[in-house]
Amino acid sequence: VDVCRAFVATLAMKQEAPAPALDHAAKKPRLDKETYGKIDRERIYAVVPARAGSKGIKGKNIKDFCGKPLMGWAVENGVKSKHISRTFVSTDSEEFRKIAMSLGAEVPFLRPVEISHDTATDYQLLDHFLQWMEEHEPEAQPSLLIQLRPTAPCVTPAEVDAAIERFLQHEDEPWDSLRSVTPADHEPFNMYFLDTGNGVGLKPLLPVTHHKDDPEQIIEEPQSVARQILPKIYWHNAYIDIIRPSCIRVHKNCMGKRCLSFHMGEECNADIDTPEQWAAAEVKKRAQMAAAEAA
Repeated sequence: VDVCRAFVATLAMKQEAPAPALDHAAKKPRLDKETYGKIDRERIYAVVPARAGSKGIKGKNIKDFCGKPLMGWAVENGVKSKHISRTFVSTDSEEFRKIAMSLGAEVPFLRPVEISHDTATDYQLLDHFLQWMEEHEPEAQPSLLIQLRPTAPCVTPAEVDAAIERFLQHEDEPWDSLRSVTPADHEPFNMYFLDTGNGVGLKPLLPVTHHKDDPEQIIEEPQSVARQILPKIYWHNAYIDIIRPSCIRVHKNCMGKRCLSFHMGEECNADIDTPEQWAAAEVKKRAQMAAAEAA
């Protein structure tokens, strides 16, 4: 219990996101300009990860989705954004490369096979992208990275721009990244792991938390209290991620120490991991397209 309490106390402090140390003469946060300098508006680049080898739906990233290859919607969001100056696709497939280029993306390299497998990470592909840029275009290093996944076809260029504008509004603050989120559609406090020791027992995903209005008021069994007193939890829908390049270089991850939120409505959610989800997402996208034409 003491360990859990320490964990919750740490979590509460993170949620409160205390301001960095102040320079009392200027009354502004002291920022490491190498890490948190001004963002060059001419060097905001989008990266669309689109490896081959999808197992749930074969060739998913180039499969036709409402009239264009699935990754085409992410590429279009980058190309049509008023803030993004260049849109890259990171793929391990020559076939995907040609299709991406026909859609208007830059594909100056093929991603190495060792970082193109099922468990390859976002950090690996973005680190590879930055290393390639440093070697081949040292004078055109990105000032901000926007990761646009092909599996978010219902996201619009306007939403991408809104997320970028939110980050730019806070560029003078030490935010390492931004992630789009929606309210969790199932109560996380009522989720469990199976006990790995016996395979049948339940272990709560979140064994302790705090009162939504008082981080110091510890709740030791949130599974058994009224949900109205529990803190709201958000799901990272992975539709729009914004990362300072310094986050990749310094922190060696994609989130850093301080991550800004960008809230999206639940209507934006459209998983496409199965044929059934794909069909449902196409229905949602067609309705979105029809509404846009009627507007």
